[in-house]
Amino acid sequence: MWNWSTLLPGTGSDKSNLKRETELLGKVWKHQMYKLDSEEWLLSRINPDCENCNNNDYYNFDMSFIKPYGLPLGKLHKIFRIVCPNCGETIELDVEEFIHIDPLIKVNNLFESGKIDESEYKYRLQKIERRYHKI
Repeated sequence: MWNWSTLLPGTGSDKSNLKRETELLGKVWKHQMYKLDSEEWLLSRINPDCENCNNNDYYNFDMSFIKPYGLPLGKLHKIFRIVCPNCGETIELDVEEFIHIDPLIKVNNLFESGKIDESEYKYRLQKIERRYHKI
């Protein structure tokens, strides 16, 4: 039987099975992160310009997680972060904040990888704005 207390973050004495990994999720341009027909920023507690270098056109988003070795549990203890591409300034996001940004990350990834063309990209961005950013 597994001793789960040694495999979860912050518990047990044997942490040799734990390693925090990071996965780049994608990027979102600053102009995409405003509510529809508004000057209101989607992430109200985070400045639109990087607070460290004040020199960014977009933000990268990543997720750090723990993946216990030898166990088919997937990714545990996920932390979503916004990262300045110029200076690396990093801020953790609440899950609610990430939910607002995730559709933009996905559609930008599809467009940049060539899986959708420009007209489909613009159509999907309009759909996202209407659905998620009216709030």
